[in-house]
Amino acid sequence: MTTKPIENLSVTDAVTEKLESMIVEGTFKPGDSLPPERQLARDFSVSRASLRQALSVLEYRGLILSKQGGGNYVCDVIKRSFSDPLLDLIKRHHELKFQIIELRQTLECSAAFYAAERATAEDRVIIRKRLDQLKAIVPMNNPAEEARADLELHLAIADASHNVPLSLMLRNIYSLLLSEIEENLRLVHQVNINSLKLHGQHQEMVELIIAGDSKGARRVVNEHLELIRDTFIENDLIRVLDNDKTRVLLTQL
Repeated sequence: MTTKPIENLSVTDAVTEKLESMIVEGTFKPGDSLPPERQLARDFSVSRASLRQALSVLEYRGLILSKQGGGNYVCDVIKRSFSDPLLDLIKRHHELKFQIIELRQTLECSAAFYAAERATAEDRVIIRKRLDQLKAIVPMNNPAEEARADLELHLAIADASHNVPLSLMLRNIYSLLLSEIEENLRLVHQVNINSLKLHGQHQEMVELIIAGDSKGARRVVNEHLELIRDTFIENDLIRVLDNDKTRVLLTQL
């Protein structure tokens, strides 16, 4: 980790602001352990006492969790804020799957667009690696493992967008919907032509992102999610909610 020494203005505030920025910018992601206090104090050229005060402020703000003798961990703020009501609604109203796919289209198309424009050489290597891992798992006919590999590919694309709020939202949506994505894959694989199309879309979206074709990448991701949506419609598992039903569901949040 490369950091600049903290200027001696208000040391605790300066360290707090710096660490908070690193969390927001994605240097430290949800679930990550912060470096040891001794290392952080050395990196910022501050005393251990000042550093500990800054960590206490971050914990009070809900950004980190300090474990006695076990270090400091970045909290999953977004997931904590909406996971329970969203999961509860999906369980009680199966037809919400349609709107979940609409949400994914909105976020994932943007992520692919920006990933194509902003991905670094390292991002491209990671995306390619995630695609190769997914392709290796597909022949095993294990939807659970395939769903995880599928998510890892989409997460790599989200991270390559270099839009921290977008990446965090997708990361937490994916963690909520792992079982839903596994079900998506089971249904798609029931029709061989759809299965081949799905994996061809993965290949194409990666190639377009690596080539820097932002509009093409956005188009293929949209087609990818439309395939999943259409599969659900064909199996009579989702339907479009009318406005009155949507308003009723919103009152339950």
